[in-house]
Amino acid sequence: MVGIEPASMTAVFCQDAKDRSAETWKDQLEPFSCLEFAVSDAAKGIGAAVAWRAKAREIDPSALALTHGLDVFHTAMEAKRVLAPHWRRAEAAWELAEVAAAEVAAAKQQGIDARGAAVAARAPWAGAIERFEQAERLELAWDRAHAALDLFTPDGRLNDRDRATAEITEALRDLTGPDWSKVRNFLNDPRSLAFLDRMHDRLETAEPRPDWREALAWRWWLCHRRPKPSDALTKLVRAVGREVTLSEPEQAAYARVAAVLEDTFRASSAVECMNSVLRMHQSRHRRMTQPMLDLKRLYWNTRPFRSGPRKDVCPYQRLGLKLPTYDFWELLQSDPKQLTQQLSTTGNTE
Repeated sequence: MVGIEPASMTAVFCQDAKDRSAETWKDQLEPFSCLEFAVSDAAKGIGAAVAWRAKAREIDPSALALTHGLDVFHTAMEAKRVLAPHWRRAEAAWELAEVAAAEVAAAKQQGIDARGAAVAARAPWAGAIERFEQAERLELAWDRAHAALDLFTPDGRLNDRDRATAEITEALRDLTGPDWSKVRNFLNDPRSLAFLDRMHDRLETAEPRPDWREALAWRWWLCHRRPKPSDALTKLVRAVGREVTLSEPEQAAYARVAAVLEDTFRASSAVECMNSVLRMHQSRHRRMTQPMLDLKRLYWNTRPFRSGPRKDVCPYQRLGLKLPTYDFWELLQSDPKQLTQQLSTTGNTE
């Protein structure tokens, strides 16, 4: 069981639990009294634990509301898993059709009557074209559903639950069959779009004026997504929206809107990053002990990222945890009592 703080990518716990039941997850979530938004896969244990915590908070008016979002990362991975066999079958059918076409060409080259071979080649080509069209239709439908899970629409407008639900509904018309059932369940789960609800709530708090909110969010989209314009006029309009100088009030409002958009999370893929470190150990050893998990967690949290917005900074630094050193080996060799005393005097919370 792994818990990640997404903004800093810090592994806050990594527990070798006896099971993944709701009761076990309740115990793990108990210390996080300020948790507002949890993102996870569709496992029933953690889902029930978060739902229980959220309901308990509703009774206490002073408690923070708790929302549960379904992990977009796992939805995308499942869709890719389903799409792959369709493309493999299409490629295999195309190869058979090419073999049949080569036989026709060889017969013509040798001066042999190729009419029979040509007739025989029609069926493989028809099957290959049908499979390719089917695979393309499925991929286009999934791309449409996947785009509905973004913060923005393709033209840069802020996405919302109603718009995303409509797009997903249309996409699901083509994602039929038993192999797509898991993806359909994920997409139809209300928790899949919970991140959009939370984003809009936070944006309204950051910038109450709807026109300013939309315009500043569009500017953020232009600056960070760098969409390619389809024509010269669109390119000019977008350049103005991206580069125009903002007044001091506009710049302050933009900073608030940008902070929300940069801090909106749709997936627990950070957990998968941690899992990739653990799986390297599991591939060579049968059992992962709790001390080894603790060691892996320390290694992860003190390892500087090599690229991206967190480049050259480790998760503990991003979290704001003040340590005498962030070097993994130096921390291991530190005196535990002395390190505890240093942490308690630098303002770190437990």
